[in-house]
Amino acid sequence: MDGKLALKPFRVGKIGYVNTAPFYFRLFEEGSNVLLSEGTPSEINDLMAKDAIDFAPISSLEYALHQDQYLLLPNLCIGSRDFSRSVLLFSRERIDGLNKAKVVLSKKSLSSATLLKILLKFKCRFENDFVLGSGTPEEMLEQGDAALAIGDDALFYKPKEFLYKYDLSELWWEWTEVPFCFAVWAVQRRYYQERPHEVFEFYKRLKENTDRNLQDLETLLKNALGLTISNDRFSQVFGYLFNLNYYMDEDMKKGLELFYRFAARAELAPTVKELRFIEA
Repeated sequence: MDGKLALKPFRVGKIGYVNTAPFYFRLFEEGSNVLLSEGTPSEINDLMAKDAIDFAPISSLEYALHQDQYLLLPNLCIGSRDFSRSVLLFSRERIDGLNKAKVVLSKKSLSSATLLKILLKFKCRFENDFVLGSGTPEEMLEQGDAALAIGDDALFYKPKEFLYKYDLSELWWEWTEVPFCFAVWAVQRRYYQERPHEVFEFYKRLKENTDRNLQDLETLLKNALGLTISNDRFSQVFGYLFNLNYYMDEDMKKGLELFYRFAARAELAPTVKELRFIEA
């Protein structure tokens, strides 16, 4: 880590899901003066909103909710151009039968829960009752007619009974023909104003580290996740990470901006006038 970075501790949030491994594996050198806080997407959002951490991958909707507090790190995100495999709606009946249904949302989710509300309201023209839940999709389905699961809970879930499964980013892609951005990397605006050089050095290291890990997924799976070719989950996780998009290109920005317009229209978030990035 850059010597100047090591002089003062800085606080980084970490989401402990498989899809964040390309960011974190080999990011920090031994002895780096970093305070790492790990949690679910919702927990990391809360820590950022309270200014308890300086950098983190936050839910894309969290940026909309506190846009004056954050700046984005350029060209980094977690998104999907079609199916994601880890943001799934489980139901005992087809989605076209879910009008007026009670839908259970994972407490760990923010962007995905908002995306589901948008899809049901504007794409399907449904009215639904939403409640928060936790546990496996099976446990959440005990509380309602359909359940939203995210992250590893969705990726590795194997139902004991037949369930309909809908990938939210695939539904979004079919409807809008633009990618969906689930998470963005953000820094506290205050922190950037006080320590712009250190923010840039961290961003540079994070971007280079992400590039390196994505270029060698086999090594990443083996050393970061303990998965080898002989492991039953190797091909599943390899395909999962390969299909995700970790870069905020122009199409991803268009998808994110469209998501924000729908969120504002549904009164789920304030209007986002523009995406504000650090100068890189």
